Amino acid sequence: MRKDAELIQIFGRRGSGKSTLTKGLLKGRPKVVVFDPRAEYVGSGWTVTHSRTELLKAMRRGWSRGFRIAYVPPSGDEIEALHKLTLICWAAQSPYEDGRDTRKLTLVVEEADLSYPSRQLPVHLSGMTRVVNQGRHVGIECIAVSQRPAQISATYRANVATSYLFALAADVDRQEMLRLIGRDYADRLRTLPAHRALVHENGQVRAIEVRQNGQIRPISI
Repeated sequence: MRKDAELIQIFGRRGSGKSTLTKGLLKGRPKVVVFDPRAEYVGSGWTVTHSRTELLKAMRRGWSRGFRIAYVPPSGDEIEALHKLTLICWAAQSPYEDGRDTRKLTLVVEEADLSYPSRQLPVHLSGMTRVVNQGRHVGIECIAVSQRPAQISATYRANVATSYLFALAADVDRQEMLRLIGRDYADRLRTLPAHRALVHENGQVRAIEVRQNGQIRPISI
């Protein structure tokens, strides 16, 4: 069994295509939990929950066949809510760690700057950091989504396998990402049209277009 659950980050200004890409990347993943402060994951195929009790019930109901659950946390308490959610996900994945279930769990953190910010968090709220550093051992992979990469925990940004970068509105965010991909992409990172992004993976940069159905098409840089 390969314990190689990955970390992905998706950044871009409002309307750039982040949600379309994220939902496309989720296709075919057996167990998905979305931390959804803006209540964007609704409609067919999604179970929306507003408490950890509801979330646990939904996970149990769908465990054998898989699930797609959106958890809408209490407003203003996102950091603690994400921490507690990671504890649930970690406990749920104990069969993976024991070799009894090979399916990974994908945790999507929308508006990640609210729940896993760049400032130092207290030790008692370290659940997300544990997922970042050790989640691969229990088959938890994570997708962090935000308009503001500079406001996301550096711990997360330092450990990602793949970065999807749409156009960024704030100069401080562009500068932070240019440290990752190189200053040759400064103009592109500012002027990319909607639904086009730069992808940084394995030290290389490529360009993509994200179609309305979430599929990815390679394009010229």
